[in-house]
Amino acid sequence: MTANKLVTVDDWSDLPDDARCELVEGEFFRKASPSADHSFAMSDLRGFLEPYLRKSGGDGGEGWWIAVEAHVEYPDRRNGFIHDLAGWRKSKCPTRPKGKRISQLPDWVCELVSSNRSNDYVIKNRVLHENRIEYYWTIDFRDKVIAVRKWVEGGYLIIQEASIGENVRLEPFDEIEIDVTALLGEVPD
Repeated sequence: MTANKLVTVDDWSDLPDDARCELVEGEFFRKASPSADHSFAMSDLRGFLEPYLRKSGGDGGEGWWIAVEAHVEYPDRRNGFIHDLAGWRKSKCPTRPKGKRISQLPDWVCELVSSNRSNDYVIKNRVLHENRIEYYWTIDFRDKVIAVRKWVEGGYLIIQEASIGENVRLEPFDEIEIDVTALLGEVPD
């Protein structure tokens, strides 16, 4: 029996643009197309964060580049993730990240927890921490919870959780209030 050859970030970059695959610990995993709830939540969250997109990054500004479905490379452990949302502080990344696969590591990542929960809660959590991604949010539709993790030396520390019925200010975007009920799709039509 022959062991499977692990693929690299370069192999991931060579995939066609329409390939919805993540590279997880050296293996390709097809990423499912987002459900309607998933798509609306990504769009709604980016909408909530709109004030941060308009700010500059200089002179202490808190401007951000925020991408939906960002393809980000983590080459040290053969990982390439399609993050639901990812953000780069303009003060650290003055020009918008470009390219098919982004090599500039983000400062913030948000994942809407999928059917492959272990990738979001275990593998991505570990890889993001190893790469010192400052904030890692998860939005879990099954449990109706949004959790904010902040990088600390030993692992991510959950600094805030919120659920249906709450309006919250979440780091690093605590200048704005997020309606968790609306974000999780619980508002009547």
